[in-house]
Amino acid sequence: MKQGVVAWLCAVIAAGVAVAADTNRGNNMASKVRREDGKVWLDGVKGFSPADCRSSVHGAQARILQAVGETMTYDDLVCYGGFAFRVGIDNRLCPSAGHPCCGYMCIENSNKAIPWRTKIYESFPGRTERNAGEGKAFRAEVCAAIKTSLDRGIPVNYVAEEEGLIIGYADEGRRWWCVHPYHKRGGEPFWYDEAAGFAGGRDKWPWGVVVWLEPKLASERADERKLTLAALRQAVDMWYRKDKIEGHYLSGDAAYAFWLQYLRDVEAGKVKDPKACMQGSGWCYDVLTQNRPIASRWLKVKAALFKGEARERLLAAAEEYGKIGDILMEGAGCPWSLVPQSKESDETNSERRQKQIARLERVRRL
Repeated sequence: MKQGVVAWLCAVIAAGVAVAADTNRGNNMASKVRREDGKVWLDGVKGFSPADCRSSVHGAQARILQAVGETMTYDDLVCYGGFAFRVGIDNRLCPSAGHPCCGYMCIENSNKAIPWRTKIYESFPGRTERNAGEGKAFRAEVCAAIKTSLDRGIPVNYVAEEEGLIIGYADEGRRWWCVHPYHKRGGEPFWYDEAAGFAGGRDKWPWGVVVWLEPKLASERADERKLTLAALRQAVDMWYRKDKIEGHYLSGDAAYAFWLQYLRDVEAGKVKDPKACMQGSGWCYDVLTQNRPIASRWLKVKAALFKGEARERLLAAAEEYGKIGDILMEGAGCPWSLVPQSKESDETNSERRQKQIARLERVRRL
């Protein structure tokens, strides 16, 4: 019989036996609307840092779920979406490989799991430009929708390279009070038009704005059994994916193979400028260190939904994912302490790289 975490997930998928899902989730609003001097904002909505949530997509969704009194967590979202089970790398060592929407897409199933109806106002770069009148009307519609949502006590998430939250407004919704993981690590609100980088900017419009409308009826909510099995199928598919997604992203065993060979090539002096790729390799390692323990504890919870051998296989898979997390972080307080740094000596970086190679080889076998 095949061994290893992927084989155990395959066995659970084949069994496919689960008890009925509990769709009774709370809807007690945790956020409070405050008003003062023309400014409206929500109390009770916290930001998050990249260290809290490696996926800003799911982090923003999780904060909104908390605000509206739902019990679904960040762990649920990144596992339903498959992100907690994914290992990805870019063949240019771009840090984007650690984002759930780059490479093997990891948001479809988690979006299905969200127990609210939502509406997205899209304005992604590269789309056909609206004429001036249509653009002005579109932005007015978006600002009105944001104002309405916040007046109801519901935060709004805005989409770009990394996602943040709109938690207040001024000027009738035309100015936004926000939190973002890449602005003061999510710990300090700011005006969107005064920010920079991923967080916003005076002349910058988000790629999309997502407004949460209302809770889904019990009959409309996705079945937990189907969501869980879909996540397991995706985990298995991501492991065996061989082709380059979008031309340069690798997933699963192919990602490990490329990643390890790249690090060995650096050690052998075959890479001309390895420092340019340190951030990408480091970020993907950092993402992996958070995701595998999440997968472990989530599978332990989901095992209670299954019977017989399927339940035992999930518990075994959970244990293996836990081992992966332990190996990746063994003896380290921070994952970045294990990753070569551009300011360090070649000798120090070589030592770190060799440790990283050894750990990645061990977890690849698991």
